[in-house]
Amino acid sequence: MATPATTTAPIAPQPVSVALWLAGQGIHVHPLLPGRKIPPRGCDRCWRGPKEQPNPSYIEHDAQACPCLTAGRYCHGVLAATVDRSVIERWWHAMPGAGVGVATGKSGLLIVDVDRHAGDQPPADKILPGLQLPDDVNPATLHDGLDTLALLCEIRGVMPLTATDSTITVQTPSGGLQLWYRVDPAAPWTPSAGKLGWQLDVRAGRSYGIAPGTATPKGTYTALGTCRTVSDLPEWLAEDLLRTGHQRQVTTPTVSANWAPPKLAGGRGYVATALRGELEKVAGALNGQRSEALNSAAYYLGQFVGAGLLDRGAVHAAITEAAAAAGVDPGERKAQDTIHRGLEAGMRRPRVIGDRA
Repeated sequence: MATPATTTAPIAPQPVSVALWLAGQGIHVHPLLPGRKIPPRGCDRCWRGPKEQPNPSYIEHDAQACPCLTAGRYCHGVLAATVDRSVIERWWHAMPGAGVGVATGKSGLLIVDVDRHAGDQPPADKILPGLQLPDDVNPATLHDGLDTLALLCEIRGVMPLTATDSTITVQTPSGGLQLWYRVDPAAPWTPSAGKLGWQLDVRAGRSYGIAPGTATPKGTYTALGTCRTVSDLPEWLAEDLLRTGHQRQVTTPTVSANWAPPKLAGGRGYVATALRGELEKVAGALNGQRSEALNSAAYYLGQFVGAGLLDRGAVHAAITEAAAAAGVDPGERKAQDTIHRGLEAGMRRPRVIGDRA
């Protein structure tokens, strides 16, 4: 039913050149294992290893607060994605054959991944979930994601996205397409497989796309057409993505005005202000930022605990309460571990305040 846009000659530049060019456009990139579509393993401290044979050197920790990220290592895949040219050059100098992963959330991108896989077709009501197919459409004529996307465009009365050459479009080795679009990086877009339509996946948030020039045993990812800019997500498509649940509803909670800081050992005015400020940051953290906010607050307030200005137990409880206001389960082990480690680290570097009276 649908065919890809008319293409220019395949372009297969060196991955490092692609990575640097994308970084220049504000698009965050990270390396992929040579010949594979997955990030390389990190250092021994950060690499879990396979379930059947876990790495004994791995240390349980919050990946978003890992010092390897600030040190410019690629230990945590998409979390390590960067636009820093020196870091990118260092990564690809060490691993010239690495492919290029494109971090969607950090880059303010949403990628529509159009698959062309062989397989049984789902029931008619699952081809475009929530939409009724036109009476003159025979589901048997739909063969893959290209047909599904063309049908969605037809229903919406717009030109087929695969024919417009209006945004960066990447052809996958299997003949599928990845259509790149700009979105608000602060908006909580979420990835999915098939929620928009049959063989239509969405890469957003913490997921990643694959840039042209990345080679696998099945072939090389190739830029199609002549467009080398990323267009804004079309409004009609954004509405369909919202309809199919691709954006979380976010509220920004605040600490209650009646909240009272825990008992202080000294420096009441300054410390109480610092305490409230950190707790409000935690309580107002959006999804995707909560772990970093927890770690930062625990470390900062741990410095006051180390100086004898705050009680550790009371601080831990207050951070937990603020995190709950942001939607974090108070019993979540990961969150509690983050708070514990942050406090420990802060206590090792006590804050010095001139007058503690």
